[in-house]
Amino acid sequence: MVTKFVKIREVCVQLQIEDRLVRQVAKEGLVEIVTPTSGEDEVVSAEDADRLRVISVLMQEMEVNLAGVEVILHMREEALSMRRQFDEVVSTLVDELRKQVRR
Repeated sequence: MVTKFVKIREVCVQLQIEDRLVRQVAKEGLVEIVTPTSGEDEVVSAEDADRLRVISVLMQEMEVNLAGVEVILHMREEALSMRRQFDEVVSTLVDELRKQVRR
């Protein structure tokens, strides 16, 4: 799987946030800033860019503090993980049902 990266500057413009916020949440371990070796602009993964979108909404629109953002992100990840597990179980059940119908 190829990881797509987005320049921090572009993320900040798109989300209307300051790079200071990106660095603050990176310091807290919520996103990872990658510095390319060729001297290019710092980037974040597309996944982290999406996390920054969620963080931005939580902090700016919903006035959630950073500690609350951490809790919400953790709960969100758990919910997404449970959703993936549920989808796998349903897929397995559908496969089994198809096998039973073919008999």
